[in-house]
Amino acid sequence: MRRLVPTSVLALLALSLPAAAQTLRTGAVSGVVKDSLGHPIPNVEVTAFKSSASVRTDSAGRFLLAALPYGRTDVGFRRLSFEPVILVITIPPADTTEVQVILGVAAQQLTGVVIEAHPDQLRQLVAFENRRRQGVGHFITREQIEKRNPLLLSDMVRSIPGMILISETGRTTLRFSRTARNNCPPQFFIDGVQAAQFNIDDMPARDVEGVELYAGSVGLPPEYNRATSTAICGTVIIWTRIPTTAKTRSSPPGS
Repeated sequence: MRRLVPTSVLALLALSLPAAAQTLRTGAVSGVVKDSLGHPIPNVEVTAFKSSASVRTDSAGRFLLAALPYGRTDVGFRRLSFEPVILVITIPPADTTEVQVILGVAAQQLTGVVIEAHPDQLRQLVAFENRRRQGVGHFITREQIEKRNPLLLSDMVRSIPGMILISETGRTTLRFSRTARNNCPPQFFIDGVQAAQFNIDDMPARDVEGVELYAGSVGLPPEYNRATSTAICGTVIIWTRIPTTAKTRSSPPGS
């Protein structure tokens, strides 16, 4: 006896075939990113240029880029303080290519440093110390960073009350507990200049002189609490290091 297949079933099969074929035409690339000493590098931006897909490495330096068109594609790896790398990788259909990437530290040509070239930042660091003594907000000093020697700057805020670190697609983001439920990102300032779409680990800990954290507008210096600011979500102020600053502070005038 001949059975008739309902038209609705045939239509469903016709729709599913292109989707299945599309799945077979995609693949993935995964791997780990390390430095020249073999240490994993977190928070590396990994981008497949052909599809514009992008992820960041996790705390173990690992990543996964999925649903990529099969065939040859350029994959870029970049992170602050490291030389960027672009690899031509063959993506197999319905399979995953495993790679290991080594990033070298970016060589920076340094010119002679004259401490008088940074009077504004030195004054701002004096203001940082004054605010720290007042005890409003939370502060991280260079001495604390050197004592703990963290891999990431976010490691310095884990023990601070009211701070929450959230892992999103291999990237650690900072939220203040009072606004974390609304996923409200804090505003960031680097040496007094606001930084858009910045994250706590975008700044290497070794380059930081001090950090100020304010949960809201209370105690926040007026210059960071502007009418258009998002201070309600919290504020993070990062001060970068000045060469010879430590020596200058410890030396008496005229020495």
